[in-house]
Amino acid sequence: MLQLYHTPANASGASPVSFDMAGHDDAEARRLCAAHFSPIIGGATVEVERGVLSGMHGIRCGLAGLSVMTCFFPSSPLRLKASGTPGSGRVLMLRSMEGPLIVAQDGRTIEAEPGDFLFVSGELPYDWYLPEGGRLDCGSLPAGAFRVPGATLSRLMLRPIPRTFPPLQLLITYGAYLLMRGPHSAGEAEMANAHFNEILPLVVAYLEAPPAPDRDRLLPVKRYIDDHLRDGDLDVSRVAGVLNVTPRYVQKLFQREGTTFSKYLLERRLAEARKLLLRNGPARPIGATAYDVGFGDISYFNRTFRKRYGVAPSAVRERAESISTADG
Repeated sequence: MLQLYHTPANASGASPVSFDMAGHDDAEARRLCAAHFSPIIGGATVEVERGVLSGMHGIRCGLAGLSVMTCFFPSSPLRLKASGTPGSGRVLMLRSMEGPLIVAQDGRTIEAEPGDFLFVSGELPYDWYLPEGGRLDCGSLPAGAFRVPGATLSRLMLRPIPRTFPPLQLLITYGAYLLMRGPHSAGEAEMANAHFNEILPLVVAYLEAPPAPDRDRLLPVKRYIDDHLRDGDLDVSRVAGVLNVTPRYVQKLFQREGTTFSKYLLERRLAEARKLLLRNGPARPIGATAYDVGFGDISYFNRTFRKRYGVAPSAVRERAESISTADG
């Protein structure tokens, strides 16, 4: 049976509910998984390898205007698709903690790094993909809580917020508080909702703020890097010369973002390689994929890829193949 653990009922009527799919066959695990997601994100279809959901567990909690959930999936590719709930006036919040999160909605596709936060419309169809499974945090709140016009709110959707952004940390703290103990009274529930809504304008201000001057200057540098990832000889001197600045100037711009030119270039090449592996599956050799993004040494590529993502490139390709087979 599905294991449900309820904290004692409280005056707010909101009690965290823990769930564990262990012991269920695949069909029942899928049904129960959808049932737990439904109060948070609406009806969704879960696409995953057979038997994987039996290893899922998590916890959820809901107030009158705010619902949150954390689920832990095995390390296997996972996709959630939904048609959205038109007229619901809901905004969904989500982040993946153990791997990237790829979200497609309204003709756009965004990839968020582990720990980064996204707002997604709850009214429009969406497709969420976790190539490596793992922990997924999600929630739902009314669009009115943002206190901005609808046109402005639509521009805030699918805008990654870095995990280091302080107001985001406060949102996460409130979410964790609700999941761990729930509000003990109606007044406490109202306070949690109010505080949550007071933090949202800070997040909105962050998303609407124009780029800082240094970030403006870095845009052409990053654009050039993205356009020339395949060039194995790409280095800081080459980029600086093309943009008519000094290598030291380019390095200082990256240092102000807490990184270096070399680290950024490596990160972009690895990220692009992972996208190609997920997209092409077994259709293209790993060595060719590495070459496509500028790696000349396959051993170095395999080593740095495993260090960055915790799995070998071959494992990512196999997962993409298994998802493709399941979809077929």
